[in-house]
Amino acid sequence: MFELTIDTGGTFTDGLLIDEKRKISVAKFPTNVANPPVSIMGCITLLAQERGLTKQELLADTTTLVMGTTFATNCVLEEKGAKCCLIYTKGFKDIPELLRRIPKPDIYNAMLPAPNVLIPRYLRFGIEERIQFDGEIITPLNENDVHEAARKAKEENVEVPVVCFLNSYINSVHEERAAEILKTQYSDVVVSSHVLRRWIEWDRLTTAVLAGYVKPALGRLLATLEEHLKKANFKGTLLFITCAGGVATPDLCVDNPALLIGSGPAAGPLLGRFLGELNGFENVIVCDMGGTSFDVSLLPGRMILTTRETAIGDYRSGCEAVDVTTLGAGGGSIAWIDELGMLRVGPSSAGADPGPACYGTGGQKPTVTDADVILGYIPADYFLGGRMPLNRSLAEKVVEENIARPLSIDVVEAAHAISSIVEANMAERVFLSAVKKGFDPREFRLIVGGGAGAVHGIAIASRLGIKQLYIPKLAALFCALGIALADYKYVLSRVLYRKEDEVNVNELKDLYHSLEEEGVATLARQGVTGEEMRFMRGAEMRYSGQLHDIEVLLPEIRRGESFTEENFKALIQGFHERHKAIYGYSDPAMQSTIATLKLQAIGMRRPVELIKQAFSDKDPSAALKRKRMVYFKELGGLVETPCYDAERLRHGNVIMGPAVIEHPQTTLVMSQGAELTVDAYENYEIVRLNQ
Repeated sequence: MFELTIDTGGTFTDGLLIDEKRKISVAKFPTNVANPPVSIMGCITLLAQERGLTKQELLADTTTLVMGTTFATNCVLEEKGAKCCLIYTKGFKDIPELLRRIPKPDIYNAMLPAPNVLIPRYLRFGIEERIQFDGEIITPLNENDVHEAARKAKEENVEVPVVCFLNSYINSVHEERAAEILKTQYSDVVVSSHVLRRWIEWDRLTTAVLAGYVKPALGRLLATLEEHLKKANFKGTLLFITCAGGVATPDLCVDNPALLIGSGPAAGPLLGRFLGELNGFENVIVCDMGGTSFDVSLLPGRMILTTRETAIGDYRSGCEAVDVTTLGAGGGSIAWIDELGMLRVGPSSAGADPGPACYGTGGQKPTVTDADVILGYIPADYFLGGRMPLNRSLAEKVVEENIARPLSIDVVEAAHAISSIVEANMAERVFLSAVKKGFDPREFRLIVGGGAGAVHGIAIASRLGIKQLYIPKLAALFCALGIALADYKYVLSRVLYRKEDEVNVNELKDLYHSLEEEGVATLARQGVTGEEMRFMRGAEMRYSGQLHDIEVLLPEIRRGESFTEENFKALIQGFHERHKAIYGYSDPAMQSTIATLKLQAIGMRRPVELIKQAFSDKDPSAALKRKRMVYFKELGGLVETPCYDAERLRHGNVIMGPAVIEHPQTTLVMSQGAELTVDAYENYEIVRLNQ
């Protein structure tokens, strides 16, 4: 029996197959952006061929297929979603424009254009109703207003009504009734209190709007994918990784599409934590450089940080998500010269279609991959293990015409400039991500993933002053492997907003029990048994007078464990400790406020186990494949460089830079002064000796 994980990126779709003996097979297939199921099935076909099976035979023996996808995110970024209308509390029409705060980039500019919104004012219909902050109904729901709104929406060819009333997080009865009426005419209706149960109106509204915007397209994608899988004899469980770093069934994702918005990179930190725990790394920075983007996440103390404000272009999702910072920098990032004659790289990408010029598929603009081919970092004859040869001449042609000639430099110098600029951009993003959270990146170990990550990882570490790196052998399938580590996970919350001396422990016990029962129902709906269920209680807390909350989590528990006075004290103490860790001070004598109670409902899946290899030898000469010309500026340019076959490297092998490790899915470039040791899992521990 097999388990499959698929990660669909902007350039390649990555596949990873794990059998009962935990043997791993991998594959990459060019992403079909217009029709993702085609590339998914293509990737599965490659994995089947590696095992000597047909696609149908492989899928018949597959128990679980877990997917990671950027489809919902791209739907928002490319503005290809549904036509939605907003059903709101009368008198609050302009909440979408109000935002949570003044836009930060230019807060003193009175000439800033109005923020982009997905639902224009003419598609917003006010409903007479009002629920107070404590849940008391002040004004009953006017059902005639709802019927009239439905009529107007039909006239405007609206596809999805989004219902968001004031204070529905505490009492959703009016939203529920309005949705019942709307569902007589619409198959898709989004209710804000189902999507996000939070007390900040704008957060809940914008997240619900995003969910409605992607809901029809996501539903069509899932239906098409399930049809493809069914025809190919798949009878197992299909799951998707969510923005919270857990997995969920398709029906749960369609019910709440916001779970898949911003979910693409969520698996990377899961693998970073796994590798950190495996090797005893305390502080970890995870970098994943693919074909289109560069994702950064910090794991201080191996803890995955989360955020409640995920940016998707001009829009924000308030769903709890793994905190990943994304930069438009990848192998497909396009190099260009601006109006001042300065060389720039990204954020635009050639993607999979047409792709970099060296692919020979029609790309006419120079990319980072083209530069890497010219510099010898990527072997033109061994891309994807030789299955997809690259055309160096085409790479040289576009770099010459678009960069070298306008800047009056030679092609190799231009290629190095492209590579240096993208590395500087990525290093800056890592640096800012760390220092904004109060961390020094030099105190972290850099774990590098992505198809292009190993090419540039050591150079990024050098710019940051990071001495130690860790690059998995399967770096090119970083998120696909991370997906295999994900458990079922669902985050539930209840607004409380009470000072600690106003809180009754028995009341908290009842509220946590209610959240737990809701979590049990959600997990059971996805086939999780009681023995596999775990729960993690927590809260969002602040000192009185503060505007922002800090999340505090208690240790994991099993179903049915009561919330006690000791748990309450641990929650308060945990808040003071977290406040001091983040801001440098705390005041245990000051009253804390519990704004929101939270519960993570977790369904344990079978853990991934990496197989240890016996120690072989320090001498890597048996894996020496060839020598070829590779560019190293510190050595004066192109120099003859030893290249090693990654498939023949063994535990204990030590390689000194300059060198190149050639893997079928990626290339690891080692500059002078870098020392690489192959560990027991055949991953690469790297130390920069010239630190």
